[in-house]
Amino acid sequence: MSNPVQRPDVRIIPKALMMIGEEAIRSRDGLETGGILLGTDDGQEIVIRHAGGPGPKARREFHRFLRDLSHAQQLAELAWREDQSQWIGEWHTHPSGDVTPSNYDLEAYAQHLHDPELGFKRFLTIIVGITRTDEITAVAWIVDQETALPVPVAVGDDREGTPAPQSPADKDRK
Repeated sequence: MSNPVQRPDVRIIPKALMMIGEEAIRSRDGLETGGILLGTDDGQEIVIRHAGGPGPKARREFHRFLRDLSHAQQLAELAWREDQSQWIGEWHTHPSGDVTPSNYDLEAYAQHLHDPELGFKRFLTIIVGITRTDEITAVAWIVDQETALPVPVAVGDDREGTPAPQSPADKDRK
């Protein structure tokens, strides 16, 4: 029996939130868009320090979004070098305005959670809904192998969650 989802405190720094908002507007065309979320998850607190865009080779469709994996990997490497942020989840839009995970979303998260190379115990996702009248809402979800629970997200300081400088040996990790 696995452990139930724990509701951690979730914070997002303003520059990551702004990136999501700027990219999410593209869903006015009726197609999903999104990107990866990078930061830290210490078990009790998740700090989102970076949000990526879809990348030039992303596939945007009415009911799903497939990010450009090469682009996402480059963003992850840059974030790791900058502040040791790691892949903690993803965000994407639902142009319908529904901010609950679709069956397709849940299947994708289950694949991430079952992939031993990724090492996820839980997965953070933010779903942004945009209506035809440009109303925007967003809900963050913590997903584990059994459930998906909505969690509140606080906007933190740009420096929040930045780890202390590490030794050169630590920086070579990853």
